[in-house]
Amino acid sequence: MSTRRTLSLVLSTGLAAVLPGTLALAQQTFPPTNPVYQYSAPDAVTGDNAFNFGGFRYFSVDAGADSYQNNLYERPTAAAYQFQGTTYAAEEYFGYVDITGVRFGFDDNYAYFSMNLFNLLKQTKDGANSVDGLKAKYGVRMSGDRNGRNGIYLRVSEPAFAGFPSTVFYSAQTEGWRDTDRDVGGRGGPIHGNGGPSGLSVTKVNNVLEEQGMNGYDQNFVYSDGLTDAGIPVMWQRVNPTNNLVIEFAIDYLALGLTKVDLDSMRLVDFEAVEGSPSGPEFGLWNDKFTGIEAGSPNPGIGTDNEFGIQGLGAISAADTARLIVVPTCPADYNFDRVVDDADFILFVEAYNLIETPPADFRADINGDGLVDDADFGLFAAAYDVLLCP
Repeated sequence: MSTRRTLSLVLSTGLAAVLPGTLALAQQTFPPTNPVYQYSAPDAVTGDNAFNFGGFRYFSVDAGADSYQNNLYERPTAAAYQFQGTTYAAEEYFGYVDITGVRFGFDDNYAYFSMNLFNLLKQTKDGANSVDGLKAKYGVRMSGDRNGRNGIYLRVSEPAFAGFPSTVFYSAQTEGWRDTDRDVGGRGGPIHGNGGPSGLSVTKVNNVLEEQGMNGYDQNFVYSDGLTDAGIPVMWQRVNPTNNLVIEFAIDYLALGLTKVDLDSMRLVDFEAVEGSPSGPEFGLWNDKFTGIEAGSPNPGIGTDNEFGIQGLGAISAADTARLIVVPTCPADYNFDRVVDDADFILFVEAYNLIETPPADFRADINGDGLVDDADFGLFAAAYDVLLCP
């Protein structure tokens, strides 16, 4: 294709659902051996914010790290928060819940997930440090929809204790669910026949209908100990053999009916570590399940209260999340089929021409400047013309 092509086309296409309705049959699966990762992201750290005041030790959260509005949480602490001097802080901290970085990747058979934790300790204000180990619940939410709809939720428990040695992949204490009715992301808005807005950054405060009737990830599709309903192992977990602060888990995505294109198309990849609450597939996105007052916050507000006018954390405590953005490796491979052709051009032009009513997966803003204009078309066309694709 040449850049001389015009942008006057108005075309109509549909994007296939990321997840199939039924599981594919697998003849045999094996535990993974050597994880590979294409994507990574850091996360805010609370453990390095320890400070002493009045002869005691406290922990504070980085400004901006916890955002209830965007369903991002930095709370690897107990629920009680008070001002210690001028700093809003907790007196109890869980290092094995404090995510410092995450990774996601896949090869021809497996998808891999990794979380780095700050330490293995529970630490209290009196200076005591107890080694609790990686005993929390660790999970990931994934979807081809940026609001999380029709996605999957994978969770492992107590990776340091699920098998011996813990550095070998075991299917014990692994499980997965999926959202079959699109209510992850909220039940408000027209897709559920309701009024008002809906989506990842629309909370129960913005629209009370976001939570009414919400069932979250409603279908168990990887059963206890990583098995399908046919008894086939498809999910495993371990502690990384060279770093005991890193947990890894993996799925046999082919056995679950997924493809590389599906994995490359993920627009929401949110990791979580939970020692407290909430924990469970039924909660969906937490800012839909709880109001700000119910959730609490580690962010200071007016006077001695937090941003929601109460003290400390509520329904969401001893929990941390991290968001990983999956960026397509080739801007011209618009449909993620690893081929650059006219099908990609058609999808790009559709997105470009529908600026006022963008499709759910809106990728026309290639340069990420918040505008859709000829600069984006130039980048797309240049990539197309040189077949810039993995």
